[in-house]
Amino acid sequence: MKNALLFLWLLTSLHISAQNLALNKSVSSSSDESGVLTASNAVDGNLTTRWASAFSDPQWIRVDLGTATDISQVVLHWEGAYAIQYQIQVSNNGQSWTSVFSETNGNGGTDTISFSTVSARYVRVYGTQRATQYGYSLFEFEVYGPASPSDANLQNLYVNGTALSGFSSDDYSYTYALSPGVTTVPTVTATASNSNAQVSINPANSVPGTTTITVISEDGTTTQDYSISFQVSSYVLVWGDEFENDGSVYIAGEINDVDPAKWFHQTYPANGGNGWFNNEQQHYTDRTVNSYVSDGTLKIKAIKETYANPQTGSTQNYTSARLNSKYAFRYGRMDVRAKLPSEQGTWPAIWTLGQNITETGAYWQTQGYGTTGWPACGEIDIMEQDSNKSITSGAFHFPDAQGNHTYTTNHTSVTDTEGTWHEYSMIWTADGISLMVDGVEFHNTSGVDMSYFQNNHFILLNVAMGGALGGGIDPNFSTAIMEIDYVRVYEEQTQSSPGFDVLPSLQVYPNPTNSLATISSKSTMSSLSIYAISGQKLLHQTPNTNEVLLTLDLPEGIYIVEAIVSGHKLHKKLVIE
Repeated sequence: MKNALLFLWLLTSLHISAQNLALNKSVSSSSDESGVLTASNAVDGNLTTRWASAFSDPQWIRVDLGTATDISQVVLHWEGAYAIQYQIQVSNNGQSWTSVFSETNGNGGTDTISFSTVSARYVRVYGTQRATQYGYSLFEFEVYGPASPSDANLQNLYVNGTALSGFSSDDYSYTYALSPGVTTVPTVTATASNSNAQVSINPANSVPGTTTITVISEDGTTTQDYSISFQVSSYVLVWGDEFENDGSVYIAGEINDVDPAKWFHQTYPANGGNGWFNNEQQHYTDRTVNSYVSDGTLKIKAIKETYANPQTGSTQNYTSARLNSKYAFRYGRMDVRAKLPSEQGTWPAIWTLGQNITETGAYWQTQGYGTTGWPACGEIDIMEQDSNKSITSGAFHFPDAQGNHTYTTNHTSVTDTEGTWHEYSMIWTADGISLMVDGVEFHNTSGVDMSYFQNNHFILLNVAMGGALGGGIDPNFSTAIMEIDYVRVYEEQTQSSPGFDVLPSLQVYPNPTNSLATISSKSTMSSLSIYAISGQKLLHQTPNTNEVLLTLDLPEGIYIVEAIVSGHKLHKKLVIE
């Protein structure tokens, strides 16, 4: 699945395969953006490290193979800062260069470039036009020789059209954890290192299940099998908003207010009452024109208009909305499926802040939780988009050892963010946080002080105007919309069978049931709730006992029972037939 978390294990190398000739070889570059984004990262065989150049044209990176070697292919794994125009050049003395390939309309991702076999000691990528305001950035720069007729290795492996992150031709077995709720078998495609080799794919019958890929070499002497074991997710939905018609809060065919039980409109200007931080140029309102639900999605709409904040009287020339979730959590997975505005000057964001932040007008501050200033409360930017609408950024904000604000950030290429749905995700554990777009990680907490990310966080959805990331606003700007299909928060549970969690301290029986159900635990339940799979709370009690008999007048379907027992939040799935 495109939106999935990958867990990869190297098993056993059965034979010598197509060799990356550049792996761990001597490498140099025209420039390095920083002391950690050096050229050596592009030949270390690790797709999570990268080289990045200075922010100018032209730039280059070259690898020394050590001796003249027959080569016929280069593979480039671009980061979000890719090249529109570049050349692959070769040399035997490192001084005079011959071009073997030219690209004039690059689009990033992974470029596999084949050319007539040449003998060369040095190979370089020479970039002449950047796609972004940043430099050039490569996760990996690979060089290969001519394919052998007996070569039975894969060169690339794709799941639902997306390259399998971390794939290596010498790794023959993978375990792939599907996203929460996904039960369909993903489509697998593959290409062989030798284009004349035969590739056959035997898909899994269901999930969990295993898809096998068999490669037979061109000369028929070698056969190699690869496999992907698809596993169901270990996460269970605990909160969310599908923004779908439910007959009460959201009515089909109408313009609906955002659900006030789940969302709070933060409207008080946090920067001393005059505006917002980072030189933003909007006021946030709780008006339906700036945030509403219709046709199954949430719309956050920025509008060009002169507006005086009713709480402070200060005036701005743009309005928008900033939503705080009335739900806070620590650890788990969060998915938001969204389309982003394309108008210049918009700054859409999906992010979280510590529930304990002291910020006048924020929801949890109004509930008495404000004890800690920013950035010590912690900030997780799952998705931010600046003036470059072809990339998405993520960041972690926290104090350094001296108590000053510091952060880590990274970005990735995301195409057609206005016309295509993309899923922006976070997986958060006690040990680290991973940020993803469409299931592929682009930033994590390596180098981050995790002590600032052990508290509950709440979710923020907003569209700012201008400011540090929005940049210059188009003088012809009138309106822009960030559209959100769903917001989902999951907690990880232990599983013994596909889709069902095992919670020994919480029992639900009979299960399935028609209407009557007994909920029991070995200890007192201080809270008991029933949720629809969409995240809508349907029932809530405070039983203060260890057993409850419920009569449920609910339609057929799957529901989630949530109980708080001895301070622990437990979940069990309930099926009503």
